[in-house]
Amino acid sequence: MWRLRVFGVAFWLALLAPVASADSVDLVLAEAQFNKSCGTCHVAAPDAGPRQGPNLFGVVGRSAGAVEGFKYSPAFVAGHDGIVWDDATLDRWLADPQSVIPGAVMLYKQTDPEKRRLVIEYLKTGAN
Repeated sequence: MWRLRVFGVAFWLALLAPVASADSVDLVLAEAQFNKSCGTCHVAAPDAGPRQGPNLFGVVGRSAGAVEGFKYSPAFVAGHDGIVWDDATLDRWLADPQSVIPGAVMLYKQTDPEKRRLVIEYLKTGAN
């Protein structure tokens, strides 16, 4: 009988436990998606140098083209004024970089909105 009561209590506690919201993110999964989608050309670590693309650590909230010492393409230099990397801009950039800065040198496009969301959430972990 006591096993039934313990099971009953555990059952109700499980039901009443807070459920992760649809907006919550598994950061291990987000980091894996960043590495898969972006890791060939970018790093997102403090004090790391660039790869083919700039270091993305602290990119959220930063002005586009603001990584000191990174040589941006002429199209990026000409077209980045006024762009600040926030969720919406990063989402557009990851979906189609050319729609944000025509002529920018970034060949990657991610059509899956969930994968873009994971990458953005990972980048937010390094926000300044």
